[in-house]
Amino acid sequence: MIWLKCVVFMFKAVLFDLDGVIVDSEVLSSLASDKVLSEIGIVLTPDERSKVFGKRTIDNYRNHIEARGLDLNPQELVDKKNELFKEVIKGRLKPLPGVLELLKNLEDAGVKTAVVSSSPLVRVEASLVEVGLFERFPVIISGDCCREGKPNPEPFLLATQRFGVEPEDCLVVEDAEAGILAGKSAGMKCLAVRSPNTHGQDLSKADVIIDSLEDVSIGFLEDLSNA
Repeated sequence: MIWLKCVVFMFKAVLFDLDGVIVDSEVLSSLASDKVLSEIGIVLTPDERSKVFGKRTIDNYRNHIEARGLDLNPQELVDKKNELFKEVIKGRLKPLPGVLELLKNLEDAGVKTAVVSSSPLVRVEASLVEVGLFERFPVIISGDCCREGKPNPEPFLLATQRFGVEPEDCLVVEDAEAGILAGKSAGMKCLAVRSPNTHGQDLSKADVIIDSLEDVSIGFLEDLSNA
């Protein structure tokens, strides 16, 4: 552990997406969403389902409603999903492989960490509390913290403002195309993690693509920061 304190580390902050990166909650989130939408007669097409990942729930629901010409309040649907999600994750959510070790290594190296998620704050906090990681992130940016969600860079830029660091000194860790586009638009390097639950997302614009955070070491990140 002592050698970590001697590392010349270029990234000052690592900004993590939540769903599919820190916790494997995509399936549970989809279950909650499908139930809420089915109650009003909405069944997502495969194309619609492939486009929801990495984006704010309010934006997705607004699109689903407008596409069907329905007169519904998307925020009411989001609120229903939030409450259902908090119930379905109890006892079923765990940190993904490699997350705990990576967070410890980043802390030892003095690197700031944040969660930057498109999910509403109530769901972000519920997930982090469920897996015992809420106190590990001094900055949490949720989908309802911003005027524009991913793929707009606003969520990531807001995180840099909270930390007082420059975008070029930050690394984004994402599993969805919308998040990668947001991170790159913000001027940050991006590490993409493949996820079986994000339905073939295009990760090609990331700087590096990996299969698991278990593959990430401090040396790996140091090399990426200098690439």
